[in-house]
Amino acid sequence: MKALILILFSFLLCACSSVSKKEQPLLEKKCLKYGPEKVKLEGQLYEKSFPGPPNYRDVKEGDKEEIYWFIKTTNDFCVDDTKDDWTGKLVNQSDVQLILLSSVFDFYTTKKSFLGQKVIVKGTLFPQMSGHHRTQVLITVESLEKAHE
Repeated sequence: MKALILILFSFLLCACSSVSKKEQPLLEKKCLKYGPEKVKLEGQLYEKSFPGPPNYRDVKEGDKEEIYWFIKTTNDFCVDDTKDDWTGKLVNQSDVQLILLSSVFDFYTTKKSFLGQKVIVKGTLFPQMSGHHRTQVLITVESLEKAHE
């Protein structure tokens, strides 16, 4: 009987320890929602280029270079849209592509000094929908400011 209890105890101990510490905070975190709910993300602003038309393969072979801005958030987050069967719940998100709707060229010029720095982005989230969307979650930017350290 003691051996059976010891085996059961060992099994329970192994089962409980198999949940990693990295997974536990996700159970405690409240997930963000897609728009129209507004969100605030904090992290490092960076840009990355991708090959564009005509072949979307290689800039060196003549494809147009497409440059996008992203934020790498300070903490991973999740997005849960239980009404949307297409995306469902996305966990461990950290890189978010910025979508700029107005005065894009002015924005890239006036905010270029923010690249590589910690910033706060406010706006609405939406899921990846096209080949030009480079992250699973994107944000339509309403404001972008340097973070106070």
